[in-house]
Parts: sequence; C-alpha cells; structure tokens
Amino acid sequence: MLILENRILEAMDEPKGKEKPQNTWRSSISITEKLMTLAAIWPMEKTTIFQGIKIVIFGVAVVLFNVSSVVELRNLLMKGDYEVLSTHLPTFGPYLGYLSKIIIFLFKRREFRKMLEIMESPIFEDYSPEMQKYKDKCIVVSNKIATFYSSCVGASVFLYLAKPLYTEFNLPMNFSYKLSLGPYLLVLAWQCFSSYYLVMTGVCFGLITLGLMNVATAQLDILSKTITSFKPKNMTLSEKEEQCFLRKCAKKHQTIISFVAEIENVFSFLFLAQCLASVASICNGAFQLTHTEDILSIRFLFNCAFAFDVLFEIGICFWFGNLLTIKSLQVSDACFNYEWVNSSTSTKKILLIILTQSQRPLYLTVGRFARLSMTSYLMILKTAYSYFALMQSLYDNQAL
Repeated sequence: MLILENRILEAMDEPKGKEKPQNTWRSSISITEKLMTLAAIWPMEKTTIFQGIKIVIFGVAVVLFNVSSVVELRNLLMKGDYEVLSTHLPTFGPYLGYLSKIIIFLFKRREFRKMLEIMESPIFEDYSPEMQKYKDKCIVVSNKIATFYSSCVGASVFLYLAKPLYTEFNLPMNFSYKLSLGPYLLVLAWQCFSSYYLVMTGVCFGLITLGLMNVATAQLDILSKTITSFKPKNMTLSEKEEQCFLRKCAKKHQTIISFVAEIENVFSFLFLAQCLASVASICNGAFQLTHTEDILSIRFLFNCAFAFDVLFEIGICFWFGNLLTIKSLQVSDACFNYEWVNSSTSTKKILLIILTQSQRPLYLTVGRFARLSMTSYLMILKTAYSYFALMQSLYDNQAL
C-alpha cells in the first residue's frame, strides 16, 4: 500500500503532458522581444561591447531629438505660429511619452527578468493535454495583435515621415534653421530614425504588457478548468491524491498572483506615462482631424490612422486588464463548483485557502491611481474630449 501511494504522489509531481510542448509561454511575446532586442532595449544577462555602443548611440539620438522638438515647439510658440504648432503637438505627446517609458523600463530591467523567470517556471507548464488549447490561443492571439498593430503603427509613421512629400514642410518635424543639402539629409535621416525608434519601441511596451496579461489570463483559465474537472485516479487513495492535487493548485494560484504582481511592479508607471501622452494626443489629434478640409487628402488619412493607433493601443491594454480581473474571480467560482461535499476537513481547508485568495481580484493599475478596466478607459476618453472641447471653444472665439 505504501509503495502504491508513493507512486501516485510521484505521478502527481510529474507534468501531465507526455510530450514536451513545442512553444513556451514566452512565445506569446516573441514578436515584441525581437523588436526590443533590435532596439537594444531587451534586458540581457550579459551586455556586449557592441550592444553597449548601440544603446549609447540610440539613446543620444532620441534624447537630442526630443530636446530639439521641445526647442522647436518653444520657437513656434514665441513666434505665435499656432497653426504650425498645432500640427506638431499631436505627435509630440507620444514622443515624450515613449521616451519616458524607455527610461522607466531601463530602471526596471531586474524586475522584468524576474517576471520572465516566473513565466518560464515548470509550474506554468504543468497542465493536462486538454488544457493545451488555452496556451495555443494565448500565443496566437498575442502574436496576431502584435503583428497587426505594429504594422498599423509602422504605416502611420511612414505617412508622418513622408510629410515633406504632401505638405509645405521640408522636414517631418519643424526645423527653424536653414540647411544646405548635406546637413538637410543628415537631419532628415536623424528625424526619421528617431521617430521610428521611439514609436516602435514605445509601442512594444504596450504589446508586451498585453502578451503578459494574456499569459496570466490563460493560466487562470487553466487553473479554473483543472479544479472543476478533477477526478481521483485511485479510489482507495482518493483523499491523499485529492489533497496533493489541491496543494499543487494552491501553489500554482500563488505563482500566478506573484506573476501579476511583477507585471504591476514593472509596467504600472509605464501605463501612467502612456495615458498622459494619450490624452494629449487624442485631444490634439481630434482637433487636427476636425480641421482638415479635404477628407481625401493624405493628411486626413494620417490623422485618421494616428487617432486609431492611439485609441487602439490604450484600449486593447485596458480590455485585457479588465479580462484579467474577470478571470481571476472565476477561480473562486471553480472552487465552489468543486465536488467538496464529501471531502475531508483537511481537504476543505486547502480548498478554502484557494477560495479566499481568489476572492481578491487581480488587477493592474495606472501608476497606482486607477485600475486597468474599461471604466478607466472611458474616463480617459472623457478627459480627452473635455480638453478637445476647450480647444475648439478657444479656436472659435479667436475666429470671431
């Protein structure tokens, strides 16, 4: 009897899937990982000299670009050229927000690596073959959204950088000083590189957060389904097997909670920078959109694409944040639906621990101020609309 009991416990400790999964959970952020590695932002265990040089060059380029943008906006404000100023304000918000996100992320690299270690832990790979569909769905959805959105943003940036081809501006970002052909080409290349680097890198932070939230959501789905579908394999040792099973579920639930806490620790203030920049961008972008006379022009097309990109970036993150909260509360429903009536008192205590923890919803926040939920998303839209209405009112008063 003792030998049989040990064999059951050993079997419970082994992963239930016989075949090793081809894709790990990290595959859900593979596209953003490649982009961030190319941008020299992805935290490596060891940084080579070449990577260090790339970081310095890229960093100096984008910082100088943001400084020059501030200087140009100040010059336009001093000249009173509000028409040109208004065309640059919508893109200046994201530039400043993306630079802030990069700086914050560089200070959170150690916590980010710790979060990746949790995601790659064996307990996240311990599930029955029937649960593989949740993992596959997580990877496919995350990568499809990343591919779609990065393509949309890339096209929008291209339209913005092609501004000299369809507007009176000779550079994407206004430059007050006269340049000969050689310096002009250098400044043009510098603005194009810095714009693409800032935007694509900044977008990656939103996409990687989306992928991580999707991983946590899939893990909660697997945990809920595993709890409700448990059936003992050996009726003679059902109590022992049941307790071992619930202990593993409690451990997995605690790991998911730790994983979400690390996501919050790394990305909370990145969300804050993104939301502040998005409010300014939505407001100024809507103002530009309503004052573009020719709806068939490239400028109108760019303004539409820009508005979609900003709304989609924050909207999809808030939607997945809201979904994470909903899925975390479903674990308590799974515990209640578990066949616990005939279980022993010690087994019920283990189940009660999972139930108690799952009654506290998991959520991410925007700088510790507000939760990532659809309610918060609507609040951001209302705030942006209020500023837009104020700008429109001031514009109408000036026109009179």
